[in-house]
Amino acid sequence: MAGESGAAGELGVAGARSGWFGQIGLDIVSASPSEVLAEWTIGERHLQPHGIVHGGVYASVVESCCSIGAVLAAPPGKQVVGVENHTSFLRPVRGGRLRARATPLHAGRQAQLWECAISDERERLIATGRLRIFCVDPPAAERSGAETAGARREPGGR
Repeated sequence: MAGESGAAGELGVAGARSGWFGQIGLDIVSASPSEVLAEWTIGERHLQPHGIVHGGVYASVVESCCSIGAVLAAPPGKQVVGVENHTSFLRPVRGGRLRARATPLHAGRQAQLWECAISDERERLIATGRLRIFCVDPPAAERSGAETAGARREPGGR
């Protein structure tokens, strides 16, 4: 993706164009432990039956941007899991390009709190959200798999 930071590339964001980011058309402009910027152009796929952007789109962008930042801010060896997403819708939008900016309010060793502001092209606040995140150890299978990934298997072994 044009403008993507090295950190975003390490997270596999560039390869996510066929995943959820691709489905909603979200472009990660930059990503660091202190700020994530993303943009997308509103299309018919984002609209609810009344012709305005569906609230779930905003909630998804809040979750996505805050999660990317949380991964980058997490202690080494930890995974992040979202435990609460609170998104508020302030102004209806029918089209145009929107920009999301996520920043940490608190990035601790065990918990993080991120805030995301979504604005339109005229820099009017459209939606805002907060994501509460826990930093956890990866599942045991992932830890042991990483430790034995280089181990040689015996013929016929599993």
